[in-house]
Amino acid sequence: MVMNQVGPPVRGHNCFGRDAFVDLLWEKLSSGHVLLASPRRFGKTSVMYKLLDEPRWGYRMLLADLEDLAEPAEFVTCLIERTAKYQQLGKAIHDLADLPRAAWSRLRASIEEVELYKLRVKLRERLRPHWRESGAELFRKLADTTHTTVLMLDEFPMMIDRMSRSSLHREDARTLLRWLRSVRQSPEFGNIRFLIAGSVGIGGILNQLDEISAINDLEQLRLEAFSPAVAIAFLDELSSAHGLPLSSQAKRTVIRLIGILTPYFIQVLFSELHKAHAQDKLAITPKVIERIYHEKVLGVECKTYFDHYYARLRQYYPSAVEKAIKRLLRELAAAGPLPEDVCYQAFRSENPVAGWEDFRRLMVELENDFYIRLDSRGEYEFACKILRDWWLRHHGMSNIV
Repeated sequence: MVMNQVGPPVRGHNCFGRDAFVDLLWEKLSSGHVLLASPRRFGKTSVMYKLLDEPRWGYRMLLADLEDLAEPAEFVTCLIERTAKYQQLGKAIHDLADLPRAAWSRLRASIEEVELYKLRVKLRERLRPHWRESGAELFRKLADTTHTTVLMLDEFPMMIDRMSRSSLHREDARTLLRWLRSVRQSPEFGNIRFLIAGSVGIGGILNQLDEISAINDLEQLRLEAFSPAVAIAFLDELSSAHGLPLSSQAKRTVIRLIGILTPYFIQVLFSELHKAHAQDKLAITPKVIERIYHEKVLGVECKTYFDHYYARLRQYYPSAVEKAIKRLLRELAAAGPLPEDVCYQAFRSENPVAGWEDFRRLMVELENDFYIRLDSRGEYEFACKILRDWWLRHHGMSNIV
């Protein structure tokens, strides 16, 4: 049975509806390197866990979350740690030049987080002057094994973005990108595959660094939302697992209210329906679903499920651009689809020094990040109905003070 887990990545049979995509990923990894792109909350990390937990062809799978890393030495340290902990690969790197045997043994052992943190810091400091040489040595050790190793680098674009915003590490970001591309293209490392994944549009980040060619050797795969048929099947599974009867009309109501059918948004709404059914013994009719959607899902109780969409604008954009984006999104939430020239004027009203090329580049980034989409008429609108409804409720025109 598929259990409803709101928030964390899911594993095993709880990763529903992605079998065909996982098969495609394996096909591409059998012969090359992959750039896995998806907006946040589409299930990207859950798909990588599926690869990690159910490897094929004897491949060795390493998964590293890079979101909080800020320099190349941290990146190489992270890879060394992940490799050391992997039972079938750890012994291959026991004699790394920068990894004393005592440190290697401690990395492989179950040690306290505080001790592990201190060990990471020491290793990072040791690697910093020559991280490329240490990274190349690690890759050579992996390449010398008899199995193909897949390095799954989750949130790689966020790491590069963090580095590019630092005056100390902006040039390091360029160097790391070029170095990794050379590694991927070298016959010496032919049995190493890279799966680079991110929920932030890497194209915009690389354009700012003038390094877009650094990923042109990767085959891009995009994880999409569920189709209506898969979403209905997902609701059936959740309904059966949690003892919550849903009529065909009720399921159609859920789908209509959400809009773009991401697993995460389905799980959020289902969770609230299940609570109402379990606590108040409510029959989950279309009318009840409408009420719970507007009062609970869009209300303060579920605000934390959506807040990151608003907060991350401040994290990733300069102040003037952030204000322009928020103005644009308020207008799209209130008015619905808007022509490109109207969107441009809204953007310019908060950021008058920006030009047309700045605007077009930004709109591509907002599309990649799942805020907006360009419809069949050539007008921009919110990418997802539920996100538009939430934005209108909490950040619409009536909330401006």
